[in-house]
Amino acid sequence: MEDGATTGTEADPCQPGFAHAKEPLRSDEEHAMASELSLPSPVAYEVTVHVFWNAADHPADFPPNPHFSPLAGGPHSEGFRLWQPGEPASPAIEMQAETGDPGPLKKTYRQGGSRVLPDQFVVGDLVDSPGRTTVAFRTDNEHTFLSVTSRLAPSPDWFVGVAALPLTSGGAWIEEAVIPLCVWDAGTDDGRSYVSASEQPEKPQPIHLLRGQPLSTGPEQAAQVGELILRRTE
Repeated sequence: MEDGATTGTEADPCQPGFAHAKEPLRSDEEHAMASELSLPSPVAYEVTVHVFWNAADHPADFPPNPHFSPLAGGPHSEGFRLWQPGEPASPAIEMQAETGDPGPLKKTYRQGGSRVLPDQFVVGDLVDSPGRTTVAFRTDNEHTFLSVTSRLAPSPDWFVGVAALPLTSGGAWIEEAVIPLCVWDAGTDDGRSYVSASEQPEKPQPIHLLRGQPLSTGPEQAAQVGELILRRTE
């Protein structure tokens, strides 16, 4: 599988909203009607993260011990954001992206009140790359989005994940979807190589796709390093 295509094309797996699903992911109009959906509830899902970051596809400065931190996150309502592209990283995302520690992220999630399901915050296993790991969660018709993250390691502050992925389409729960995992820069460390020493920026940048080296050869290329496979199990 390719690690990323030229950005801005239909074939680019790193463009927002790119997914392979049995049905299209729901539209913006359906997002607005999320609270009105009449769905069977609760439901159960499995999330498998398959990562294929490797030295053959990403030879520039490839580090020893390539791995991803435990996948962390959970289901939530539309009004909650665990992380968001284009927005500054929260202290919890900064910690997770720089160290892989999901503890602050779990605390942030559980402070979401009725917008989250506190007992459904999931933490997976550390996974070597290439490799895969699976987590399971349950949700209901008031919590129809999923947000999860995992740190690419070693790295300054780079991570993969999905932000507010809709779990419904056309008034029904999505049965299966495959989401490309591209590499995001948390914007909290200016390091440009996998093992850069900590370089605190004068002003943190918003969360953005990491483009160019060491993950991609083209200066405007973003890199796909895995895929998230969502399957409904109940």
